[in-house]
Amino acid sequence: MKNRHKGIDKHNYLYLSKWGSAFNLSFSSHEILSNKIIGLDGIKRKLLVAEKNNESGRPYIIELAKVTAITVKKIYNSIKAGALKTRRVEEFLESIVLQLECANQKDPVVLPFYERNLSEIQDLRGLEKKARNWQLILSKIATTQKNGPEEKRQLHLIE
Repeated sequence: MKNRHKGIDKHNYLYLSKWGSAFNLSFSSHEILSNKIIGLDGIKRKLLVAEKNNESGRPYIIELAKVTAITVKKIYNSIKAGALKTRRVEEFLESIVLQLECANQKDPVVLPFYERNLSEIQDLRGLEKKARNWQLILSKIATTQKNGPEEKRQLHLIE
């Protein structure tokens, strides 16, 4: 079973590499999510986002200099009164997403790290940690100038 996942990962890495070359990007970090692949070019301050298993689709590039807010959001299913007496709050969690709001876009970019129907509950803590780590990395890159100190603008970090 491990070998099967290695083949899938290799395919996704090659897919990401192909698009990185097409856009002249060199990735310092990358992540394979449930339905997306992301690659970070820290030097050019760009994030490539591609749909997983959709080679005919074209990925899009997020210029981190234009990002105004980076948020980790937990989305829960409805919890009825008294339900937490018998079930843990994690059992109601539907998804954990990293949301990027850009100055030039109306709708935010949403990157799902945990999705109840696609992820295992035992992976929840690790995936949340990954989402928060990406939030931190992207926030640092988004608030620094290309070759200099931090810009005067404020980036909003919301939990």
